[in-house]
Amino acid sequence: MDSQKNPRKKYLFKVDILIEEETNGRALEALLHVLNSNTIEDYQIKEGIELGKQIEKSLKETILQRQMKAAGSVTTVKKEIKPVIQPIQQSAASDGLQASYDQHRHIWDEMKKFQTDNTLIRLSIIKPQGVKLSMPCRIINIDPASGNLSVYHVDEKKVYLFKINEIDDYEIH
Repeated sequence: MDSQKNPRKKYLFKVDILIEEETNGRALEALLHVLNSNTIEDYQIKEGIELGKQIEKSLKETILQRQMKAAGSVTTVKKEIKPVIQPIQQSAASDGLQASYDQHRHIWDEMKKFQTDNTLIRLSIIKPQGVKLSMPCRIINIDPASGNLSVYHVDEKKVYLFKINEIDDYEIH
C-alpha cells in the first residue's frame, strides 16, 4: 500500500566523473563496472573515450617515413613536413577510408543508432584463424574512419575493440 502512495519515479543526473587508472581503457572499464550496478537503469557515455589513438599515431608515423624516403634527406623533409603531410592525409587516407565507409555504410548507420539508443545487441564475431565469438553487448563508440567499433560485453563487463570486417552478424536483444 505504501508503494501506491509514493510510486517510484525516475531521475536524470548529468555528472562529470574522474577515475584514476593506468590507462583510459582501464578507467572506462572501471566506470562501466560501476554504471552496470542494479541501481542505474540506463546511461550514455558522451565523451572521454580515447580509443584509436595508437592507430592515428601509427598512421602519422607511416606517412612521415614515406615522406622521408621520397624526399631523400632529413633536412628537406623537416622543411616540408606540414605542407606535405596534410594533402597526403586528406587525399590518400580519406580515399581509402571513404571507400571502406561507403562499403559498410548501412552497418555503420545501424551501429550508430544502436549506440544512440543504448540497445543491447548480440554480435557474432569471426577473429583470425576462424575463432568465432558471440557476445551480448552495447555499442560504446564507432569510428568509421579507422573501421573500429568498441563494445561493452555486458556479461564479462569488459570493453572490446573490433574491426568492422570481423563482424559476421548481429541481432537485437
